[in-house]
Order: sequence, then structure tokens, then C-alpha cells
Amino acid sequence: MPNPILHQANGQVGSNNKIIFNNLEKRLDDKKGRWAEEPPLVLWTNRTTSKAATGQTPYSLVFGTEVMIPTKVVIPIARYKLQDQESNDRILAQDLDTIDELRDLSKIRIAAHHQGITKAYNKNIKVRRF
Repeated sequence: MPNPILHQANGQVGSNNKIIFNNLEKRLDDKKGRWAEEPPLVLWTNRTTSKAATGQTPYSLVFGTEVMIPTKVVIPIARYKLQDQESNDRILAQDLDTIDELRDLSKIRIAAHHQGITKAYNKNIKVRRF
């Protein structure tokens, strides 16, 4: 049976949904009774993993900063422990000021990624004249 989630007008949306669907499918095989706990974890993983095309996480492209994983907050690390509220606010404001630059760099990386894919695809194409 075809998956209705994958049938989108935008190919990128379908590709992203396919990744989420496949990860959910893998995790749900052994979680027969506790399936409701898995979708938020899979979505969180997808949003906080950097993508090859952009070099950034979707979370950082939206909010302008890297996500702090909850375990790092519970178990303090130096990066979190040395921050106070004022310096954190200053860094967040700076990140918001530079978010447009981050997005522009991501667009450049996407274009380079597409050129690389096109080059790899086209090297196997042989021109034939009739």
C-alpha cells in the first residue's frame, strides 16, 4: 500500500517525510505497545541532525542557534555551566543578527551540492547524435 505521507507536491518534502517514515518504521518494530512515545524522538532527531546539503541543522536555520540537547542541561557540561543569563541573551541576540548570513551560506552550499550531484549524474551520460 503506498504511503500517503510520501505523496507531496514538493519532492524535498516527500524525501524528508520518507526519512522520518523509515526511521519511525525501524523504531516501531520492537515497540508494539509503546508506539506513542517514538514519534517525538524521531522528529527531534531529524530536526537536530545536520544535513549534507546545507551543513546545518533545520533547527539552526529556523532559530539561528544550535539546539541544546536536554541531557546536556541535566548533566552540566562546561559550555552550559559557564553561561549566565546575560551572556546567553547576548549570544542569542548575536545569533539572531547573523541568521540571514547563515541562511545565505546554506543556500550557497545547497547550490554547490546540486552542482556536484548534477556533475556526478551527467558524467555517465553519453551524447548520441542521430
